[in-house]
Amino acid sequence: MRDLILKQVKKSAKEYEIYLQKTEINEIHIQKNKIGFIDKTVNSGYGIRIHDRGMGFSSSNIFSNSAIKQTIKNALKSSRMTQKVDFNFPTPKKSKKVKTIDKPIRDNGEAVVRNYAKQILKSIPKDILISFGKVRAYDSQIQIMNSEGLDSKREETNFMLELSLIIEKAGKKVEFWPHEYRRRIKDLPVSNLKQWIKIARDQLIAVTPETERTTIIFSPNTVLDGLGSIIGSHSSGAAKVNGVSKFNPGEKIASENLTVISDGLYPYGLMTSGFDDEGVPQRKNILIDNGIFKAYVYDQYYGVRDNRESTGNGLRQGDTFFVFDVKYGGLPGNRISNFYVEPGKKTLQKLIGEVKHGILVDHFSWLVPDPTSGNFSSEIRAGYYIDNGQISKPIKGGLVAGNFFELMKNISGISNKAVITSGGTVLAGVCPYIRFEEVQIAGK
Repeated sequence: MRDLILKQVKKSAKEYEIYLQKTEINEIHIQKNKIGFIDKTVNSGYGIRIHDRGMGFSSSNIFSNSAIKQTIKNALKSSRMTQKVDFNFPTPKKSKKVKTIDKPIRDNGEAVVRNYAKQILKSIPKDILISFGKVRAYDSQIQIMNSEGLDSKREETNFMLELSLIIEKAGKKVEFWPHEYRRRIKDLPVSNLKQWIKIARDQLIAVTPETERTTIIFSPNTVLDGLGSIIGSHSSGAAKVNGVSKFNPGEKIASENLTVISDGLYPYGLMTSGFDDEGVPQRKNILIDNGIFKAYVYDQYYGVRDNRESTGNGLRQGDTFFVFDVKYGGLPGNRISNFYVEPGKKTLQKLIGEVKHGILVDHFSWLVPDPTSGNFSSEIRAGYYIDNGQISKPIKGGLVAGNFFELMKNISGISNKAVITSGGTVLAGVCPYIRFEEVQIAGK
């Protein structure tokens, strides 16, 4: 199929890119603490970009000769209808070997999801109901070719878990809904279920927080959703070229405690790969060094527009949830890779122990800051009061509000361990706990 697509594209275009993907997906559904059904599918498709005056794109999962010709025709037509742009596809460059494959998923994805689901059901207490759940494993083969002679291949595995945990007591019912992504099984062990069950049970007795300005410790996933969204947006070449970035190289934008890297090489990170989705080698790009903004990251398009080389940050991803099996259906965008926050020197226990009064937020309902202003307001889904250096009452409800550009300047501590996390957005991260001062809570 590769040769057929390449032959047809060469007949129609001088400047082109072909993105081929084949993904095996193994999935188990859980319903009311029982395995519902097991499903195995294979999703294959291709995306074609053509530069002919403008940029054109079309994709398909049909590999017949007529479908390939039509897909090429659609890409060519759209390239001639869009605005003229200067562009050149990347030339071949040597990329580093990185760790993206979980051997158990690659060798037998069906057995992996089946065993994982069985362990979950074996570990569920009688008072917890899994009303709905999914365990899913992906094994993808990707190939990128272009008119500059680039021909790169890679394989990657991914894992997804989604559970609706329901607990009811004394007429009160609560639901906790973990939804997590990882590259490999061991980074999301079944033992995490204990913490999720504890959170669910604590929500039964959780109180609404008081209105106040106080110290807040953000968990790794909330750090990713909050800081990752803002720093990622304003560190992109797209933001710089379009005049909307609030960052300038050499400028202090955050506490000197904060160092952030867009790390495309982090072992088993969700965005890790030897090369990005345009075939450019990924690397570690320092965004913030001890509070000082260092540099923007670029994909090929914005690199050309800003007379810079791509930094390997042309990544295909969805807008709401992670996309692993249909990347061929979307265009590469100028995105940060794994959002890596350099750990601090204090343990989480020390961060908590230094707080006379404050809050630890484990999960927000939906933390999506305004990408331009940095403003945010989100309900606490699960958290805890901190009193005299100890975790105390569980809390739920109330709004945490503020501005992440300001919060970055009010960091008073970062934990000494960072973990791979997926958060609640399409960002991928390796983040620690971060303590912020003077954060507004709107409660009762």
